[in-house]
Amino acid sequence: MRKRLCVWIALMMAMCTANCAFADGFRFRLEQIPFVATAEPDPTPVPGPTEPPVPEVQPYLDGVSAFPKEAGEARKVLLSFLGDCTLGCNEIDHGKKKSIDYYVEQYGYGYCFDRVKSILELDDLTVANLECVLSDSMDGLDKTTRKVYNFRAYESYVSILEQGSVEAVTIANNHIGDYGQPGFDATCRVLDGSALNWFGSTDFGGQYFVFETEGVKIGFMGSYYQYYWQHEEEMLAMFNEMREKGCQVIIAVMHGGVEYDKRHDRNQSKMARKLIQWGADVVVGHHPHVLQGYEILEGVPVYYSIGNFVFAGNFNIRTPYTVIMQLALSFDEENRYLGCRANMIPCRLSTHEEINYYQPYPVTGVDAVRAIKKMQYDAKQPYPLLDYIENIGAMQDFVPARE
Repeated sequence: MRKRLCVWIALMMAMCTANCAFADGFRFRLEQIPFVATAEPDPTPVPGPTEPPVPEVQPYLDGVSAFPKEAGEARKVLLSFLGDCTLGCNEIDHGKKKSIDYYVEQYGYGYCFDRVKSILELDDLTVANLECVLSDSMDGLDKTTRKVYNFRAYESYVSILEQGSVEAVTIANNHIGDYGQPGFDATCRVLDGSALNWFGSTDFGGQYFVFETEGVKIGFMGSYYQYYWQHEEEMLAMFNEMREKGCQVIIAVMHGGVEYDKRHDRNQSKMARKLIQWGADVVVGHHPHVLQGYEILEGVPVYYSIGNFVFAGNFNIRTPYTVIMQLALSFDEENRYLGCRANMIPCRLSTHEEINYYQPYPVTGVDAVRAIKKMQYDAKQPYPLLDYIENIGAMQDFVPARE
């Protein structure tokens, strides 16, 4: 028994010695292998701005002549409405090669609207939703205003809109306060010093805008969902004041809804009804970032969302399509408002399916049909959105003015 025990002990000691030797040898080999730093792989190259294929004939250059003449009409006023225009990126993204800064630096202020300017030049007024602050300073960005997305464009970027044939912007949205009161004040100062008109009611201040042409006065006001229901008296007074100044038509621009929801919700309809109750003749919506449909409420056309347009808030495209919504307002010989007809001109946001080049352009054919179907998805009876007609757009039925 003792002999077996001795053999067993000797065997265990031998195994321990072997293991220690193996471990020492393994450590030795690790110590002898020199460390070689491997280079990080190059990031995926970011394509520079590419030129979309230019059609042989630039589409949609008929302007007001594309609209039929209405009964009793003596003149038309043609308005173009654009979706969300965020000319500035998030603060941490300024200067990156994927940002709008790079494209503007390389190609100038005219780059972003270069492919739609020929359409916008044919209207009487182009209105966009300016969803960023215009300021060269970060003043106002602090712990009370900092959030996931704080959008700021340089003050000189107002030239993007000016050179793009945009004449008016609404600032009543959820990003005008990204830099608090300093950012709002800087934006208003820049707009006031430019060729642009602006309107919108916000917690930081606001105003309405009256556009006048050939004896016709059209009032514009804007508000966002969190604001309008807390300031009903102010909103109503604004409508009354525009009427007192002789506005034959008042267009209300609302900012509300659920982002990237393909259908408008109850809150959007509720806000539209309130604006109509106060006196709106047309309601145009922004905020969901996607195309939504329209309906007629109490005799007033409501266009719930016309999507994004020049949207620099994201490097990548989440939805490829948008529209230029053109609205032809009809008036008789005495400048009485007769009603309106809308035409949706389909566009893509970028030539790439995923990469944002910040340069929308009009489309025809299959692409155009797909864009309009995005709006038709949210359109309900008895007001279906009419189909696309090649090189015309999705021309809708005439909506007569309320009695």
